[in-house]
Amino acid sequence: MMYDRRFFLASAAAAALAPHLARAADQAPLRMVVPFSAGSGADILARVLADAITTGTGRAVVVDNKAGAGGVIGALEVARARPDGNTVLYTTGGFTTNAVLMKKLPFDPVADFTPISRVTRASGFALLVSEKSPYKTLHDFVADAMKRPGRVTYGSSGIGNTTHVIGALFCKGVGVDLLHIPFKGTPFTDLIAQTVDSAFVSPSLAAQQIRSGQLRALGISGDVRSSLLPDTPTFAEAGYKVQDIPAWSGVWGPGRMTPAAVQSVYAALAKVAKAPAIEKYMRESGGEPEALPPAAFEAYVTSEIERYRRVLPPLGIELGA
Repeated sequence: MMYDRRFFLASAAAAALAPHLARAADQAPLRMVVPFSAGSGADILARVLADAITTGTGRAVVVDNKAGAGGVIGALEVARARPDGNTVLYTTGGFTTNAVLMKKLPFDPVADFTPISRVTRASGFALLVSEKSPYKTLHDFVADAMKRPGRVTYGSSGIGNTTHVIGALFCKGVGVDLLHIPFKGTPFTDLIAQTVDSAFVSPSLAAQQIRSGQLRALGISGDVRSSLLPDTPTFAEAGYKVQDIPAWSGVWGPGRMTPAAVQSVYAALAKVAKAPAIEKYMRESGGEPEALPPAAFEAYVTSEIERYRRVLPPLGIELGA
């Protein structure tokens, strides 16, 4: 009888303690892995998001930069993490292009990750030239590229980077042959100095150089004009059909996360999606915050990977990772 009573008391105590343990687990710091270097555009936005989550929910968020191999090192870190909702990956839409271009990934980009939410979206990439460039319009640029195949150059942030891929898609869609010049970082310095003729860059990253009169935007990919470049036509408006690479960012967890763990992280993201700090940052960078639900985000990621499997292989870009 004494055993039964002790068992009952122990069970009652455990039951009473369980909610407190669950709440304590929910308050464990959220580790947000960013597969790019500190100070990069993705890193800055990740930190704005992290601060908003802490302010809005009380949960501490630690931004952990794991840069290298085009985002692979950071992604692998998350793929290997426990699927308990305490470690997530914050990265850009380049995750979906890497899934197609990188033939030897150390993880499965679908099975080893759990899509949680797309948290930002923006207009695509702007075709930029130096303010000193003779190209005043997109038609000027295309006409010269037609006359001098392989002579007009465009710089990118590296082979296989989205700034490279969108340039290759532009060439294919417009029917021109541009010479690709890869850089280790952004090609702004060389672009301003006209060492390279052009570059395809997110308007948010080039906004300062455009406002200061150092760079000129000739056109932009995507379905709509950028709020940062309201006078710059889309490629489609100029009469060119170019497959786009949408500019967006999202959050993934490790594979095999439970629905409860996914919902816990998603709830935090949804709560702060319209936080003043995030809205201010996105307004200044020409984007929009959002909190796409997990099921919708998973469907979007799947459809993007399937689309890239059709449109990217003909470009002949292949990465070793």
